[in-house]
Amino acid sequence: FTHRMEDTLLKVFVVVAAHPEKPQAGWTDTHHEHQVDQGLFIDQKIPTSSQRLTTITQGKQSSDQEDTYSWYLWKTLSLISFFRILKKFLRKGSKLQNKMLRCLNMSQVSDLDSKTLISFHNQCILVPPSHSWQTCEFVEGFVNDLLEAVRTTGSDMEIENFIGVGSLYEQWATRKSIVCDIHVPVIPPKPYSFEFELLKESRGSSTIQYCCRVKMVKGGASSTICPCSNSNLDDDDTLCLLHPDKKEDHVTEKYINDFLCQENSSYLAKTHVVKWFKTAVRKAWDEISHKYEFDLLFQNRENPGSLKVRFRSGRVILFNLTPVVRFKDSEVHLIPYSSSAIFSDTHWPVCFTRYENALLQHITKTLPDNACHIQCLQILSFLHKHQTGLTGLCGLTNYHLKNAVLHLLVNKTLSWDPEQMACRHNDLLTFLQQKLKTKSLNHALVGNPLIPSEIGFPEEFRVGKPVNLFLPLSNEEMYLKTNRHLLEMIRNMPVLIYEYGSMRNIL
Repeated sequence: FTHRMEDTLLKVFVVVAAHPEKPQAGWTDTHHEHQVDQGLFIDQKIPTSSQRLTTITQGKQSSDQEDTYSWYLWKTLSLISFFRILKKFLRKGSKLQNKMLRCLNMSQVSDLDSKTLISFHNQCILVPPSHSWQTCEFVEGFVNDLLEAVRTTGSDMEIENFIGVGSLYEQWATRKSIVCDIHVPVIPPKPYSFEFELLKESRGSSTIQYCCRVKMVKGGASSTICPCSNSNLDDDDTLCLLHPDKKEDHVTEKYINDFLCQENSSYLAKTHVVKWFKTAVRKAWDEISHKYEFDLLFQNRENPGSLKVRFRSGRVILFNLTPVVRFKDSEVHLIPYSSSAIFSDTHWPVCFTRYENALLQHITKTLPDNACHIQCLQILSFLHKHQTGLTGLCGLTNYHLKNAVLHLLVNKTLSWDPEQMACRHNDLLTFLQQKLKTKSLNHALVGNPLIPSEIGFPEEFRVGKPVNLFLPLSNEEMYLKTNRHLLEMIRNMPVLIYEYGSMRNIL
């Protein structure tokens, strides 16, 4: 628009300059003026008074004409300058508007720019890839030896190959949270198998809570039950030709039910499984400890699988070893630990961490190589851990932060280029504030129709109502503590980032 206005003004000025008013007839012409300039006086008549008056009038008209040209020129240049200034102003306004649109039209909670966040991440948070790889390699090698010892020493349950999960395997661990998480699937010994009862407990009108009961049955889950297993047959002299060792099986069944299942029940009890697993790991460590020059410590009563390796040099490596039950043939894991008190001992919480990692990797492949989504998650995790050290535990965890990032990643309209890190960081904080205010943060996968089918998420969890991860915040005391935690984390964030950055520069 401004370019067109400048061109129009210039054309108007050229037209006015090219077609001035024609001068009136005077007492001389161009030929006569040329003769006067050459000193050739052909006509030496003295001009009359009327001719002198005409000459004066023409001089005034010439002067007025020059003033008119100057006025047009000045006005044209002034308008051109005005439109150029207007163009710059509109360009800045457009950039600001685009920036606001890129930030999802959310309120601004952070004044930090992308350059500051990138510098802070590189200096204080980024874990060198070599360090991550060495940690995983050591833990995997040691856990493999430990579980092999569990198998050889004999146990009431069988164990499958371990599975690496969590932030270190999903590549968003920070320097303050390098913990290797290992899931160990357990299966019953033959001829027993698991039957699963998936329970959906409604939590309000729009969300549900999943849990699962695991029943230990003899034979395949769908196999025909032999009449000899009927408990009403009390005749010990009855002989089954298919199961001649019936009496021994009853003894084994009674032993397993008493040890790993809830009392007077065939449903697997979480506390019994955890106790068995911890005992089996301790026995295995006693068998192989002479091979290693470090100590293995069981450090957390609430999470018995939380282990610490302490070398003589003082170096420490942390990892979590968790027994899980694989739900059917999927990658959904039933875990024995839960911060929620709504689950009884036979109700196993459902864990989707394997599919969360699959979704993260799937979306990462569609983003630029230098996308900032992992960096944003790492920064939030770092800030959250630091704030937890100041004000204690609350209802907010790294699991909530990861789900917040997954929610924004599913939104295809966002840009995750490095120069957009400040906008995405602000979006995440605002998103968490909004969800905390409503006490509702849905799981990123369950009941979400936008999840790509390529990750293989089971259909029974894909459809239906979502799961509210902020359900524990229905406790008003926990909600207030969590809300205060997030507000203080946001308020302390600029000072913390600049302090850590300055300390790293000094060091």
